[in-house]
This record gives sequence, structure tokens and C-alpha cells, in this order.
Amino acid sequence: MPHFERDGRRLHYELLGRGDPVMLIHGFTNAGWSWMNQVAALVFAGYSVIVPDLRGHGLSDPATDVTTVDDLTRDVIGLLDHLALERVSVCGLSLGGMIALTLALEQPQRIDRLVVANSRAAFNDPATADLVAGWVEMFCQPGGPLKRFQATWPVMLNAAYRQSSAGRATFATWCRLAERHNGSSLANVALGMRAFDVAGRLRTITHPTLVIAGEEDKLFPPAVAREVSNAVADARFTVIPGAAHISSLDSAEAFNTCLLDFLAD
Repeated sequence: MPHFERDGRRLHYELLGRGDPVMLIHGFTNAGWSWMNQVAALVFAGYSVIVPDLRGHGLSDPATDVTTVDDLTRDVIGLLDHLALERVSVCGLSLGGMIALTLALEQPQRIDRLVVANSRAAFNDPATADLVAGWVEMFCQPGGPLKRFQATWPVMLNAAYRQSSAGRATFATWCRLAERHNGSSLANVALGMRAFDVAGRLRTITHPTLVIAGEEDKLFPPAVAREVSNAVADARFTVIPGAAHISSLDSAEAFNTCLLDFLAD
């Protein structure tokens, strides 16, 4: 099981394929395996793919204290250093998109192309503070991670996917994984997300950038995602019809087309 250590924490990742490197950064409460549909498409298209489990997620060590987006970005930079990768393309979804933006701002020389999916430029307004407070309260309950997952499942993925055989199988698998999550660890990541705000810095990003939104994304609607593309010079913006928040999963074919076309352009 590949991993590296940073500040005494073991952080898990997977490295697959050969070719130009692409890093996929997952969203909050997910893990690297949530990119399963993209990994296969990228590997067969001739890319090497790096898929980390963020601190407090998947097979990585828990977040034992409040963990900000900046902290998670430094973990990702540590992984690039561990793999001796000087430059990669990065695709991040939701929390992963926040990390991708921060990485592009803090280490611009390490980024080739930037894809920000179902994400936003800031997460520190009063509405999101109330949202995080509700998450933290649920995480602190017995079985909190599972309760939170079951409550948010209808919001995160569109109805067509949830009702499909693939969607039902994914739901069952993710329930089992949520049962193993550490509630206090996820709470620490949620609390750290409240400090995220790079909206005033986005105009300094000069990388080729693609911003993807889901038409039915209720958590980060297209108008919120468009604020990112509006601020980044010459960024492309696309809305995937019918997609909800985890557009890479419920609309994988359309997502992959957007991603592969952008990387190849």
C-alpha cells in the first residue's frame, strides 16, 4: 500500500499508468477511489494518474486537529516532492478544487493545467458557517459519519444515477466505508474549511484553467462555480447537464470528455 509520511502522518496514495502526470484530488468525506471512472479513462488515454487520500480520509491517517485547506495543500505538495514530480496537471472536485486553486497560487511552477470541478473560491460566509456547524454536530454523534453520508446522498448525486444499479452498488459500498470514518477527524477538516478564501487572488492564476459545474449541483451551484472562471483569466467554463455535486461520478462520461479534451488541447 503506497504511502508517504509528512509531519508524522502516513498519507496514502495510488500511482497508475505511464505518461504525463495528472493528479486527481477528491472532495470532503470521499477518498481517492471516488475517481474510479476517471482513472481508467486517463490511464488508457496515456496519462499517469496520482490519486491521494487526503488527511482524515480513506486510508490516510486521521486529522487530529483542525486542518485547513492550506494544510491539505501542503500535504499534496509533500506528495509531489515524494514522487519527485516537478510539474503536473491537477483536477480537484469540491474540497479538492479548493486545494487545486491553493496549489496553483502557492506553487504555480508545479502546475501545468488546472481543472476545478464543483467548487468555489471561498467558504467563509455566514451560510457556509451554519452548514459546517451542522456537519460538525452530526459528526460528533454516534455513527455520525454514516448519518451524514445518508443524509447528503440525495443532494450529492442526481436521481438517475442514484436509481441505477451502479448507483445502488456505490451507495452500499460508501455506507460501509462511512461506518469506518472517524467523526472527530472529519469534523476537524470541516472546521478548517471555514478559513478558505482565495477569491481576491484568482486573477494571478495564469495556467490554462477549466471550471466544471453540475447543472443540478445544490451545494455549489453553477453560479458559484462561475465566479471562479470569471476571476481566472481566459478560464473555460462548462456546465454538465443533469449533473449534481459529484459530477465525476453521476455524469462520468460527460465529465471525462470535458477533462480529456481539455488536457489534450
